[in-house]
Amino acid sequence: MTIWRKVGTLFRAGAQEPLEHLVDANALRIMEQELRDTDQAMLRAKRELACLMATGKELQRSNQQLAEELAQREQQAAQALAKGEAGLAYELAEWIAAHENQLLQQRQQAEHLARQEESLRQQLRDAARSQQQYRREWQLARANRNAEQVVRNLGGHTQGLHAQLGDLASSLERIRQQQHRFGDIDNALRELQQEDDGSAMDNRLQRAGICSGKSNADQVLARLRGQSVGAPSTTP
Repeated sequence: MTIWRKVGTLFRAGAQEPLEHLVDANALRIMEQELRDTDQAMLRAKRELACLMATGKELQRSNQQLAEELAQREQQAAQALAKGEAGLAYELAEWIAAHENQLLQQRQQAEHLARQEESLRQQLRDAARSQQQYRREWQLARANRNAEQVVRNLGGHTQGLHAQLGDLASSLERIRQQQHRFGDIDNALRELQQEDDGSAMDNRLQRAGICSGKSNADQVLARLRGQSVGAPSTTP
């Protein structure tokens, strides 16, 4: 029977795991709803505290009114005794005794309500501080999750950007190769053109310092100067 109990436990564990994964995957949403539920609970607690405070104030007014009435009855009883109205004074004394007991009970009740009010106030203050702390923790957790998502998205975008930059570099290299090829073709055409019109041979002769037989301005001026120096003088 032990093995079957273990199998049953395993099945229960297997059924529990998806629920745990679901809770973990939605932890922030669950906590956000719990914060909203806490807000509603605090509002209900504040209303209850307000009702308690209103009851306490009403009881205080009743106590004040009864105390004033007791003071008045005591004065009336004293006046009755002074006038020899012993019966009336005794009736007033009975009324005073009964209502003094009532006032004592009401004052005790008022003190009890005041203690409850202070206790509830403290509980609400503690709950508000705890709720603020939980809300800050939730905001921080949400910010961290958003940052993680941004980092993951940025990683994918960065990989795509690297790939695009690689494509740009490849295209630029192909363009450069084409430009070099076009330049080589242009230079080859220029060389062929020079060979056709003989300028290539002239360039080679000029680089070797050999006169190509073509005249230029410097050669013409030099020839004219030589002719001017060798010509006979016409002065008598």
